[in-house]
Amino acid sequence: MITRKLKYGIPIFIGLIFSTVADLGWAKNLSSPLSSSNLPSYLAQLPEMGLLTTNPGTQINIRSGPGIEYSALHYGVVGDRVELLDSQAENYSDIYKYRWHQIRFVESGAVGWVRGDFLIQTTDSVSNACHQSLSEVKNTLNNVPNTFISRIILENNALSPLATRPNELVVLVGGPGQRTILSSVEFMQNISDQLIQNCETVSAVKLASNNSGWHHVFGLINGRVQTFECIDSGPGVQLKWGEYFCTL
Repeated sequence: MITRKLKYGIPIFIGLIFSTVADLGWAKNLSSPLSSSNLPSYLAQLPEMGLLTTNPGTQINIRSGPGIEYSALHYGVVGDRVELLDSQAENYSDIYKYRWHQIRFVESGAVGWVRGDFLIQTTDSVSNACHQSLSEVKNTLNNVPNTFISRIILENNALSPLATRPNELVVLVGGPGQRTILSSVEFMQNISDQLIQNCETVSAVKLASNNSGWHHVFGLINGRVQTFECIDSGPGVQLKWGEYFCTL
């Protein structure tokens, strides 16, 4: 009998009992990564990438389906690089439910589902200080009644004047309590300041509703985190650093 153990997950047994584990979809995924031919065309061409995130040193459960009621197949840790295979709400009938992502670990090929606030959609690396700050901000936002983080995205902002900080961190919040967050400039600015201080490549933070166009942007101007100005889009209108379009 041959035993193979993935970096994050339970042992997979190959050989005499292969026919047994082959019937388990997740086990097959662990030992045999999905081929591009099994994916929708847009994913097969260019899968989105991401990093798992929470407090450094903490294990993140990877589940068999999009919800905590599904079993935990294996686990990941902060900084694990993954491909995004699918994304869906925990409950299709309720827009105020967490969003879950089906992921595949780049290193091991293991496949499973992780809640949206444990994932950063990005191709970049993120420091431990940034992961720690994201975890603290996540706890702050999740403690606002009836609020949760739907997605975290780290993306390039071509307008950034800071060569060492070319990125914008987008935090999408859901739930009825999102109004409390998005109505408080001081609250959002404090969160943005914390993230920019600890995420070395980030020069701006966008806080946005996960189900509407309501959003705000805060970023570094003259060495301080300041509120960006909302302007209306239109023919020929071009953004400058310190501005954002009022609608997404």
